[in-house]
Parts: sequence; C-alpha cells; structure tokens
Amino acid sequence: MQKVAVTSPPEGGQQTDRTALSMALVRPRAVVVGTMGIIALCVIVSAGELVAKNIQIGMMQLAPALVGVLFVLVLGNQVLGRLALRWKLTPAELAVAFILMIPAPMISSRGLMERWLPIQVGVNYYAPGNRWDVLFFPHIPNLLVPWDPQKGARQDVAVWFYERLPAGVPLPWQPWVVPLLVWLILILAVYAAFFCMTVILRKHWVEGEKLAFPLVQLPLEMMLQPQAFLRNKLMWAGFTVSFGLFLVNGLHQWIPTVPEVRLNIQLNQFFTDRPWNQLSYWAIWISPAAIGFFYLMPTDLLFSFWFFYLLGKAQELIAGMYTDNVPFEHAAFAAHVAYQGAGAFVMLAALTLYSARHHLRHVWLRARGAVPPDEVEQREMFSYRVAVWGLVASLLVILLWARYFGMTWQVALFHFGVYLFVQAIIMARCTAEGGLLITEGCFTPMDIYTFGERQMLGARQLTLLSFLDGIHTRDLRGMLFTGLMDAQKVTEQARLRARQVFWWLLGGLLLSIVVALVIQMWLPYRYGAINLYSYVYSGASIQFFRENAPFMEAVTTKREYPNGPLFTVVGAAVCALLSYLRWRISGFPLHPLGYAMAPSWGIVVFWFSMFVAWLIKVPLVRYGGMRIYRLFRPFFLGLIFGEFLSACLWSLVAWFWQLPTPTFPWP
Repeated sequence: MQKVAVTSPPEGGQQTDRTALSMALVRPRAVVVGTMGIIALCVIVSAGELVAKNIQIGMMQLAPALVGVLFVLVLGNQVLGRLALRWKLTPAELAVAFILMIPAPMISSRGLMERWLPIQVGVNYYAPGNRWDVLFFPHIPNLLVPWDPQKGARQDVAVWFYERLPAGVPLPWQPWVVPLLVWLILILAVYAAFFCMTVILRKHWVEGEKLAFPLVQLPLEMMLQPQAFLRNKLMWAGFTVSFGLFLVNGLHQWIPTVPEVRLNIQLNQFFTDRPWNQLSYWAIWISPAAIGFFYLMPTDLLFSFWFFYLLGKAQELIAGMYTDNVPFEHAAFAAHVAYQGAGAFVMLAALTLYSARHHLRHVWLRARGAVPPDEVEQREMFSYRVAVWGLVASLLVILLWARYFGMTWQVALFHFGVYLFVQAIIMARCTAEGGLLITEGCFTPMDIYTFGERQMLGARQLTLLSFLDGIHTRDLRGMLFTGLMDAQKVTEQARLRARQVFWWLLGGLLLSIVVALVIQMWLPYRYGAINLYSYVYSGASIQFFRENAPFMEAVTTKREYPNGPLFTVVGAAVCALLSYLRWRISGFPLHPLGYAMAPSWGIVVFWFSMFVAWLIKVPLVRYGGMRIYRLFRPFFLGLIFGEFLSACLWSLVAWFWQLPTPTFPWP
C-alpha cells in the first residue's frame, strides 16, 4: 500500500513539505476502478469517433471522454460515501484511477489506433486505379502488413476490413499477428522515449518554470475538492449553458422544428473576389469548452495565438494580390506561412532546451553517477540515470528498426529527431503552458528535409515514410507525451509516490493498447470501414501514399515550394526575435509559441474561441483583479464540463441506438 496526501493542492501548484501533510492509504480498488474506466473509455471513444463520426471525443489532449468518465466516478463516489463511508474512494485514489485512464482515449483515437490499423490495409484496398500495386507494393516489407505485397491489390484481409466480413467467417487475426508485433517494437520504443523525456523535463517545467498545466485544472478540482466542485452554483450555471446548447442541437437532429444553434460559420464563402479568394480554409468554430479552457490561459499567450493567426491570414491576403498562393498539404495555410511555422518550431524547441540547460546538466551529472541522487530525484517516476540511458536505448531501437526496413541513418535520425525533440516538445509545451486542446503541427520532418523534392529519398524510403508519417508525424493529436506530462502534474498535486505511479501508468497504457486494439479490429470487420468515419479509413490512412505517388518513379520534378528554405529561416528568426524581446522587455505582449502554432490546425479551429475568451478575461482581470478572475473561474470550468459530458452521452446514443447526434466543434 502507498501513502499519499489528500489535501487540496496549494495555490499555483507549488510543492509543499510532504512531511507536514497527513497521509492516507491508496487501496487496490483504485486500480480496479481505473481498469474499468479504461475499458469504458475505449468503448466510448470508438463509438463517438468511428460510429457517430461527428464527435471527436478522444483525440484532444484532455479528452472529453476522460472528463465524462471521471465525473461518473466522482458522482458515484459521493453516493457510495453516503451509503457506506468505507466504500468511498479518497481523493488520492480518484487521482490514481484518473492517471491510469489518461492514455486510454489517446490510444483509442488519433494517438495510435485510428492511424496504426487502417494504414496497414488502406494502401491495399485503394490500390486499384492509383497504380499503388506498381508503385508501392514492390517496396513494402512483408513484416509490416497483414497481406502479401507480391499478390496484388484487394486481398481478403483488406477487403473484409473495409466491406465487413462475409457471414460465418471469423475475424482474421492470424495474418495480423506478425505485423502488429513488428510495429509494436517501434511504437513501444517511441513511448519509452516519451516516458524518459517526461522524467527529464518534469522538474524544470513543474517546479522551475511553474507552468500552469491548464488541462488538468478541471480534473484536479473534481478529484481533490469534489464536494466544493459539485456544490458550486457558478459551475452548474456554466454546465447548463454548454450542456443545454448541445441538447438543443441534438434534438434538432431528431426533430427539425427544434431550432439549431449554429456553432460553425465557413467564412471563405463570403470572400470570392481576388485577393480574398486566395485565403486558405477560414472558419469560425464556437466551443464553450474551448472558451472555458482558454479563460485559464495566460493572457499574453491567449492574445498571441489569435493575433498571429490573423496575421497569417493577412500574409496570405498580401501574397494573393501579386500571385496565387501555393497551398500546403500539411497545414490549412499557404506554404509561405506554414514554413514560417516550421522554422519557428525548430527555433522554439532549441530555445526551450537552452532555457533548461542548467537542469539538463544536473540530470546528465546524475546519469553519469558524478553526483549522487538527491531527494528531488526521488519525486521522479524513475531515476535520471534510467531516464537518460533509457532515452539513448529507445533512440537506438528506433533507429535500428528504421534502418532494418530501408531508411538511411541520416534520414532516420532527422525524421525521428525532429519528431521527438521538436514536434513532441513543442506540443507538450503548448498543453503545459497554454492548455491547447489540439496538438496538430503544420509540417512533417520531411517537409524541412526535402522542401518538396521528395524524389531525392528514393522509392523504398518514400514507401516506409508513407507509413511512418501517417502513424506518427502528420497528425499529432492525441500525442501520449502531453498526457504523460499531465500525469506527472496530477501525481505532484495529489501527493502520490511517482515511482509507484509509473507502474500504474505503464499498466494502464499497455491495457489501453490491448483493449482498443480488440475493439477497433472488431468494428471494421463487423460493420465495414467504409461505413465508419471516413477521415480515419479513407483519408489519413492513405494520405501519404497519395502524396508520395508522383515521386515514386525516377522522374525529375521541380521543387514544390521553391521559397520554403527562405521562409523557414524567416520563421526561425522571428521566433528568436520574439523570445529576445520577451526577455528584454517586461510585459511584452507577443509570445513566440503563439507565432509558432499560428498555422496549426488547433489554432485554425479555436482562434475565434480564443478571441472570445480574451475579450472576456482582459477586462475582468484589469478592472476586477485576480479576485474577480477566481470568482468566475468555476463558471468556465462548468462550460468545459457540460460540453464534455454531453459529448460522452451523445456518443453512447450513437453506439447503442445508431441515432443522429449533434456536431461538436472539434473537427
């Protein structure tokens, strides 16, 4: 049994003296409850995203499904406490259950399953008419797919996946076993690297920079102060607004005479003349939950996100006066804006690691054994020595795996180096500092390696990258690294012993993989993937085969984005300048993270919600001070809670009764 504190977290998340805290036991039933929650989450996420299709309930960095299940646990726990006090879970035990469940919605959604399974069969099913059997099949290793690349397109294992199993035919597990195990070597090595990076960075971000971790504030309120949370009238007012909104929109799907509240306005339809018609995708999405989260965000970062988004649109407008904007495949922006984002990502990652240099030196000395472990290191999930050498070992496994399947050392090192130490770090920073709900970038590593001249990679590498980009680097939503950082924050606030939390979290991760795998193998073979969510099965799963096909033959092509290198350098320089100005000028309002993320899908979707939250928060804080800000905080937590719980309930409606549901504003 483990002893943990049950007191509420101190203001600002600062560490307090543990010896002064009362302690309580964490009983095994907390793990049992967390295990049941994992199974429920895998079902709910699969229902909402794949069956209902318009409720993306698991792909955000704090999944609505996770909040919904946590609410059921908290409410049920309060009822149990009234029946028999000994049955009631302590706040620490609720925290343990929550930590176990963190990976489940991510793994069930974009974080793994919705990319890993379809990509292995999509290229075979959609090969006819695309010549993919000629272009890609000769270069696909047998170990990576559940079909034989030498036997042509539309093999049974792929056709049945997309069109459902014939009557009486069992699910074909046998051809899947080997490719699943081979891919798991890479996937688990990446996850091991994430665990190690979490341990290495935690102290600097949590205790050094004291980042706010806005995404875990609502769960912490629910777990550590459940009675105060459930009895707060302002919270229930916010809940009523958002829950009622989606109740009305859901009823509209069943009864058209019930009015619908539109939460999405496509702006491009209003701008048809040049240069306005050169603007890329531009829309207003209104999400009460997003407004609630962004209310918790630092004001300068909140301003920077929507300001730099609109500045990017202005750049498109100016460029459109003189030439046609070049669209970019991996961002909802023109290429010259997207490449600025890529350069800013690289620079910001370098500056983030540079700012942590003293801490990283401290970690390195302990990893070498030059300095003995101290009390601070005992608060990590495992020692710095294990973290550093574990990261090295993980990278070695990743590189050897990529090299074995045909990637050169240089390309493999660049690809996974950018993914782990640029994209992953910046995405985690976005959630830890800014509470960004969607962590999707605006480029892939190969975008800044080839700048459009992809034929330089050769057919074999392009084939492997068509799988790797689809699984890892293109759509970063549901990235596990951010969830692990949030788990560390919850561990600290709930006064849990990190060494034991690691094993619980690891167990929750592995169980999530198994449960989600079974469900998302059964669903397409039972219903047919072509009848499920199209983005997963006929969009993202074949995106890079479609993009790379023109470069698979030995034909010289011109660079797609000739100014890509220039704008990448511009982005890096602007990011460096913004960082310098924030260092030199107190209160400088522009944040480099806002500039880097401006072309990303998360800002494209939520820029207007950010603007609304900023309009509300700035006058509240300016004229009412922090007292008024804290007073209204429960209302905005209620907005989050209402929308997320509503999404869970509508997902279950779609799963059990196949009824239409409202569209939730998280495309």
